[in-house]
Amino acid sequence: MDKLEPYIKKADDFIAQYPSVTQYEKLKELETKTGQPKVFFFLGGVIIVISLIFAIGGIKLFSDLIGFLYPAYMSFKALEGGKTVDGDATQWMTYWIIFSSLNLFESAAPYLVEHIKFYYFIKCGGVLWLWHPSSNGAEVIYKSAVRPYILPMLEGSSATPKPAAAAGEKEPEAKKDE
Repeated sequence: MDKLEPYIKKADDFIAQYPSVTQYEKLKELETKTGQPKVFFFLGGVIIVISLIFAIGGIKLFSDLIGFLYPAYMSFKALEGGKTVDGDATQWMTYWIIFSSLNLFESAAPYLVEHIKFYYFIKCGGVLWLWHPSSNGAEVIYKSAVRPYILPMLEGSSATPKPAAAAGEKEPEAKKDE
């Protein structure tokens, strides 16, 4: 039990940061009544919730929740952060384009999904890579695989983005013929 103490302390600090979500006060009551660390009750609850998710919808539901819950929360935070489109809002907009494309692919080609072993486990890892702040995988895929094909289709339309103007910079002046 002594070897677990540092981990229990870290987990306890984590659940203390989000008291309304983790029901911290109720966990403290359970700890007082039973003498067991509140982290054990929290982990038991998490295991029960994950088991119910698997029982209800299987790995597909689990992978969709990984791809939806945290990104939706962060998108909401980015939108409420201000009226301008900052880096976070752009990142999450890019994420939703890639995530939606992945889900459309799943719906349009279910026979391919069925033939790829462990597809939903691979999808869980891929979706984490897409939205994780250290990798920003959605931006990588957007810049390398989506943008080069979509942007030429937008040229000439009123929807064509102007990167210099959007960033608040002056547009470069056109060269004059001499």
